[in-house]
Amino acid sequence: MSTSFGSTATRARPARLTFSRGDTVQATIFESQSGGLFVGDAGTRPGNFVQVPQQVVDAAGSIKIPYAGDIRVLGRTAESVQAEIEDKLASKAIQPQVFVSVVTQRGSEMSVLGEVNSASKIPLNPNGERVLDVISRAGGIKYPGYESYVTLQREGHAVRVPFDRLVRAPPENVFVQPGDVVYVSRDPRSYTVLGATGTQSRVPFPAERLVLSEAIGAGGGLVDTRANPEFVYLYRAEPRGFLERLGVDLTYFDASATFIPTIYRAKLHEPAALFAARDFEIRDKDVIYVADSDTVEVVKFFQLVSAITGPASQGASSAYSIYRVK
Repeated sequence: MSTSFGSTATRARPARLTFSRGDTVQATIFESQSGGLFVGDAGTRPGNFVQVPQQVVDAAGSIKIPYAGDIRVLGRTAESVQAEIEDKLASKAIQPQVFVSVVTQRGSEMSVLGEVNSASKIPLNPNGERVLDVISRAGGIKYPGYESYVTLQREGHAVRVPFDRLVRAPPENVFVQPGDVVYVSRDPRSYTVLGATGTQSRVPFPAERLVLSEAIGAGGGLVDTRANPEFVYLYRAEPRGFLERLGVDLTYFDASATFIPTIYRAKLHEPAALFAARDFEIRDKDVIYVADSDTVEVVKFFQLVSAITGPASQGASSAYSIYRVK
């Protein structure tokens, strides 16, 4: 699936709306003076025009106009249909001018579905409408922009982009076309915090942009009695090209691997690292691990020994403690 709405030039132009089967059409015929084919004597009716009853474009793609016969409109613009009717009436009416409009669209519609407030099928504006326009007409998105994604389906292809990118990058806000489907989905981003922190769990992003220092804080922060601020690790899969540009040796990884497992280490006991943590952005599915301090590892070792040796060692320990008191 492509990741950009603006990847092709055809998506940058508004649709040129044409008549479709099922459209309801209204034709109005003007004559330059009374006494003609459609406009009688001046005293019989006001105005110099007549409206043909509304009609639906039939299965053959045509409508009927008095004294002009069947007019094929399917796939044509209003301007071309008007010109044909005027040409056919030129020898019968007095300088006829014709205006043809769509009362109800059926073929020039597109759909907006998913996590919007009013999913619906929308008739397109002849002046052109963009993706954000039709989402607005569907009541807007239900959830925050940083949790929402927009999929555009067109002619058997689908493109999915984050909603926030659609807002920030004008080239992504392309014109929609008849038959398009815009689907808004929710995909909450999260990261995982493990080790010597206040919580060990999956943490949802609280905002669109999240940096390492904020992520650690949202995860409960470092536990004073356990954490070693010198060993804070972040695990993620980085694009191969990005690591190659940094000069990282990737000879140990499969040459076909697009993403490479990468570990970053932050020494948060150093001031420079704390400032860097304010700019290092967290990504979806990152894992943060805070190592235990050395003293905690020693305590864990003695707890393990105590569990293995059992009550005998506990008794010896108690006796030794009594001896020290004496």
